[in-house]
Amino acid sequence: MDVAHGQSAGKYQKRFSKQKYLNYYIAGFVDGEGAFPIQIRKTYDTKFKYTITPEFKVSQHKDGKEILEIIRNSLRCGKISIKSGQPNLLVLVEKNRKNLIEKIIPFFRRYPLIVKSKQFQLFSEIVERIEKGEHKSEKGFKNLVELVYKTKGK
Repeated sequence: MDVAHGQSAGKYQKRFSKQKYLNYYIAGFVDGEGAFPIQIRKTYDTKFKYTITPEFKVSQHKDGKEILEIIRNSLRCGKISIKSGQPNLLVLVEKNRKNLIEKIIPFFRRYPLIVKSKQFQLFSEIVERIEKGEHKSEKGFKNLVELVYKTKGK
């Protein structure tokens, strides 16, 4: 269920006189409340019977919907929805690889994370290697899976 674009996000965005400060705020917020999970899922219709799915995710209680709207509007991507099984929790998710490459990764390179910097570096490397097609060879796929498991410890 997609949460409608709220008008109230605009009033909060006006508090930030310069977009740069808002962007640093977003980076700090994501450092605390965000994640860059990469899932490996069993599939039956793919070459190696598994798929690697990177995504960007930020969660927030439904009362904090405005911050998710601000982040979505600033990054120009993502979908806000109610988290399955948790009606009081909203989640902003972006799985589209083009948006990850063109919007998410450049944003967090320009406004670096502190706590999640290692997680983000591995995430970026995996997304970029998938974008280059490395997942299409057996050796490349195995290397990517190894990198994904490195993210689990970060």
